[in-house]
Amino acid sequence: MVDELPRAITAASGLICLAIGFFVFLKGRRQLVNNIFFLITICTALWALGEAMTMAAGDLADKTFWTRFQGIGEMTLIPSYLLLALYFPRPKMFMQDRRKATMIIIALYAPWLIGLALLYTTDLIYSSYYLIDGGQGIDVNRTVVFWMLTALGFAEIIASLGIFLWEYRRSDSNATRKGLLILALAPIPMLLANAIQNFQLNRYVTTPQASFVFITMLAYGILRYGLFIDIRSVTKNAMIHTVVIAVNLVIFTSLCAFYVYGLGLEMQGPLYALFVLTGIPFMLAYNAEVAWVRKFATRYFYGREFEEDRLLQELGHSIRTVRNLEELAESVVEEVRKSMGLTTCALMMSENGGYRIVGYDSHHDHISNLFREVVEEGMHMLEWKDAFTTDCESGRFSTYWLVGNRINRGQCDLYFLRLGILRAWGGNGEVREKYWREDIEGEAISIPLEVHGERVGLLWIGGRLDGARFSLDELDFMVTLSAQVAVALQNSKLMQELLDKSARLQELIQRTSTAQEEERIRISRELHDGLAPYFLDVIFKLEMLEMQATGLTSLFPYIQELKDKAREGLRDLRQVIGDLRPSSLDVLGLEKSLHTYLERFAAENGLAAEFIVHCDLKELDSLTEVTVFRIAQEALSNVAHHAGASRVRFKLEGNRDKVEMLVEDDGIGFIEKEVRDRIVSGQCLGIKGMIERAELIQGDLVIDTRLGEGTRISFSFPVPELQGGNRE
Repeated sequence: MVDELPRAITAASGLICLAIGFFVFLKGRRQLVNNIFFLITICTALWALGEAMTMAAGDLADKTFWTRFQGIGEMTLIPSYLLLALYFPRPKMFMQDRRKATMIIIALYAPWLIGLALLYTTDLIYSSYYLIDGGQGIDVNRTVVFWMLTALGFAEIIASLGIFLWEYRRSDSNATRKGLLILALAPIPMLLANAIQNFQLNRYVTTPQASFVFITMLAYGILRYGLFIDIRSVTKNAMIHTVVIAVNLVIFTSLCAFYVYGLGLEMQGPLYALFVLTGIPFMLAYNAEVAWVRKFATRYFYGREFEEDRLLQELGHSIRTVRNLEELAESVVEEVRKSMGLTTCALMMSENGGYRIVGYDSHHDHISNLFREVVEEGMHMLEWKDAFTTDCESGRFSTYWLVGNRINRGQCDLYFLRLGILRAWGGNGEVREKYWREDIEGEAISIPLEVHGERVGLLWIGGRLDGARFSLDELDFMVTLSAQVAVALQNSKLMQELLDKSARLQELIQRTSTAQEEERIRISRELHDGLAPYFLDVIFKLEMLEMQATGLTSLFPYIQELKDKAREGLRDLRQVIGDLRPSSLDVLGLEKSLHTYLERFAAENGLAAEFIVHCDLKELDSLTEVTVFRIAQEALSNVAHHAGASRVRFKLEGNRDKVEMLVEDDGIGFIEKEVRDRIVSGQCLGIKGMIERAELIQGDLVIDTRLGEGTRISFSFPVPELQGGNRE
């Protein structure tokens, strides 16, 4: 039993190392450092396996084989540790060049690969092997080459320690410094165990037995926040699979017992086949069972993870349906704070070299809630090297925050705040001051929000309400959360800019249209007051001339022709004046003007017309009236020139929010795609003009038509406080 214990400890150490390596690999499979660490754990596991098999082997030949097998892991472990030092916490300058890095890696591994070849093919490493302790153990005669490789190994380990300690002195983050120090000290347990084993101070102690301490310290240093802080995150999947396997085994065993004892089947071929057929559904349903148990456990035992998933879904929905910037920010900080059980949460947007707080939420019992009003009135933040400062527009409130640790998770830097001072100025020289300390209030983190390398804002995460520290999985979730928030903030910011530009453009268009209408009115008045009297004067003088030329009957036809042309010119001029600004709008209003125009249009073009009104148009402003009238004019003009219709239907209906105008004919219709293509190419200016006029008053114009089925033009536009009615 005593002899078996070292073997069990050695084998278990190798398995633990491999499990830790796989866990770290899954935490960052795309990161080179995690891959190098996984290689180190594989080497350590091979070394431990060889050591355990050496102790278990019964004769010299087997022990010699497994002693050489240990060299596969031992001789590749040392350069892998130095390689880790060259890439962690950041690649050294000379390792960033691919060609130089390749040459350095070859130089690191070449002596050990050559030594491994010599170990298997020659006696230059170990000159002989012999049994000791009555055949239970094995010892070797070491050569000069062995001691040379040993010296090289110690030199590389010392070089690794020096690199980690040099980075330790350069780093300004306590968490990173702690991780680097642990990485530097990690080989010491294995070096001590190796010395005990080589000098035969204790025959039960082996070097691989200390490997799990070495690997655990490396994992802690790489993750830089503690591997076993959150036991739930490590054991969750194991628990789920264990539950599924246990339940399946109970059900499967019960069915097998029923086959044997209930049905009385004997242990023969049919029963074995029945066992196999029974097991197939369990294997096919295994993944579905795991998914169901995971969902159940997440919902009822891991409520935090369930809230995190829901929160990410909410943010994803916000990204797809961008809202007002302030509304989005308030919604995000409230959801984040409540879902994660935080004291405070703030969202800041980059602006003019600093940040502006656009969203803030705090727990009603937290000290920051005392300053909610001044925070919400408008806070600006500046970022310094190791601190943040904020102040409000009124100057009544300011804060100072000192940064402590910096932790990098998934290419995202997390800034842990160490000290905060909150100061508010009241009347009569009153100053309220509060101090915030990490060791008392709990952790608080500032997370940069970046999109494609561009800083768009900051997300501040206050401490948890229960005072507990954030776990490793919670930090990873914050990184994922920050990426979602960054995209949502950027989208909302861009949408807000687009809306602002659209509003400015709309204002410019309205000004331009108003100026155009004013110019039309001016021109129509000039024509009415200036040119129209000339035509009337010409007609009057021709009539006077006709009365005076009673004896010159040969001139009468010419005089009559001139009078007809003058009257025709006057009619055309009045038509132009009416098109420029329908005077009936000022006298009759929009509804009666449209009715009159439709009656005249129907009479001139020989059409049957129907005019229906289900609303009151008296509350419309002059710009809207003119726009509606122009669209109606153009729509009816298209009916006259292109539709070939015999009937037209004109309808106005509305409610308290909008009015819809409908112009419908029974003409030949047209192909919409062809018309759209002609609009793009600069043709069909009439339809294009209607669309532009509709957009001017934020209306929506829809054309529905098919060949041989007529055309339907629907134009809807918003109106304030429309008085409803119903008349025909």
